[in-house]
Amino acid sequence: MAIGMAKLFGFHFPVNFRRPYLASSVTEFWRRWHISLSSWLRDYVWFPLGANRNGALMTYRNLMLTMLLGGLWHGASWNFAIWALITAHG
Repeated sequence: MAIGMAKLFGFHFPVNFRRPYLASSVTEFWRRWHISLSSWLRDYVWFPLGANRNGALMTYRNLMLTMLLGGLWHGASWNFAIWALITAHG
C-alpha cells in the first residue's frame, strides 16, 4: 500500500526482491534478496572508499568496512560484526 501511495505522489522505488527462492545458486539468491542494500553499499560505500584499486591491503580494508556496515544494518550486535569479518575474509 505504501509503494502504491508513493507512486501516486511521483516517487518510484527500486525493486528490492526478485523472487529469491527461484534462484539457481547462492550467489544469485543473495543478489535477488538484497538488491537495494547491495546497490546502496556498492554505490555509497564500496566505490567511494576506492573499491579494489589501491592494492590488496586497501581492498581488504574497504571490503571489511563495507561488510561491517552491511552487518550493522542487519542488527547492532557483535554477532553481525563477526559475520562481517568472516565474510570479508571468505
